[in-house]
Amino acid sequence: MQNKSKTICFIANKYPNVVEPNVCVFFQQEIWTIADLGYECIVIVPMPLNFNKAYAKFPDQTVETNENGEKVTIYYPKYLSAGQSGTFLQKERVKVTTDLFTKAVDSVLSKMDHKPDILYSLFLCPAGVCVSQLGKKYNIPAYLSHGEARYAGNEKYGNKNLSRLLSGLTGVVAVSSQNKDYCVDSGIVSEEIVQVFPNGYRKERFFQRDKMESREKFNFPKDAFIVGMVGSFDNRKGPLRLQEACDSLDDVYFACAGQGSDMPTSSKCLWAKPVHHSELSWFYSALDVFVLPTLNEGCCNAVVEAIACGCPVISSDRSFNYDICDETNAILVDPTNIKDIAEAIQLLKNDEELRKKKSEGSLAKAKQLTLVQRVRNILDFMKIDED
Repeated sequence: MQNKSKTICFIANKYPNVVEPNVCVFFQQEIWTIADLGYECIVIVPMPLNFNKAYAKFPDQTVETNENGEKVTIYYPKYLSAGQSGTFLQKERVKVTTDLFTKAVDSVLSKMDHKPDILYSLFLCPAGVCVSQLGKKYNIPAYLSHGEARYAGNEKYGNKNLSRLLSGLTGVVAVSSQNKDYCVDSGIVSEEIVQVFPNGYRKERFFQRDKMESREKFNFPKDAFIVGMVGSFDNRKGPLRLQEACDSLDDVYFACAGQGSDMPTSSKCLWAKPVHHSELSWFYSALDVFVLPTLNEGCCNAVVEAIACGCPVISSDRSFNYDICDETNAILVDPTNIKDIAEAIQLLKNDEELRKKKSEGSLAKAKQLTLVQRVRNILDFMKIDED
């Protein structure tokens, strides 16, 4: 039985808001699930005023309510960021940004009469370093969720320096075996404090819906063979690789939910714009196959969500997929090889029985990937209910 007096404070540099409603929704879903389990959830999201003028209008504090009526308190302290990207004086700028970010978070924590029982950060920079430092300051167990698509700690901090900065961490939640390797092989934390918890989905939002009803919702042809992806329109996610593969095949259409510079332009593309997160289960359910030729991930939430909606999956034969995709539910290919992508699509198009088996495999796999089970496992790892 969870103790409702326990408080977890989540630290992130991005969180869904009125300006960016689709940013880091997976983190919001995780927090909502923890709130459902009876914990008080507080989110602190420092807003860099020099990156978006709209951030200045955000309230200092607000409250959101999830589908089950549980409330989450969100704080938006403001700060000035020196940035993180680009090679020019990168380590120096990252240090300034991290220090100012941490100061903004501390401006909220320092005013709390009752300090949180756990600090939990999304991503390494700057939130992971922030919780390590503030965990030490307030003697609060601090955890990092490492879900980055690639490891950038050395270029941003230097591994030796980062190891020192992260010495206040109690544990690291890695979203895949690949991400555990990032942390351990770089030497920034010891293997003993890292555990793997693949990303999960919220059952209230992601489940298999009726295909014809789903297609009607998006005005997709009901009798067409349709594959699709969800993700940013960029080279990493690969919408143009998907387009090239589909254009090489007869009677294959595709749909892409997202936005970005690599905009699909083919006449075979039925959809090329964002879909609100609350509507995504309809989008996945409208597809015959989910295809994501991504070059790099931590553990892709879109793949997990597609699995939950019973989609057969075609994705990348790379280690970030190995915890969630296998021969029962997926075909893994070289994401840079258009021929391989096209052949996998053609195979599933031609073999309805195989497609059905992969769909059943996804639904079976989904039982292991629920967000409620994931957060229960993480909470056990944190030992939050131990006296």
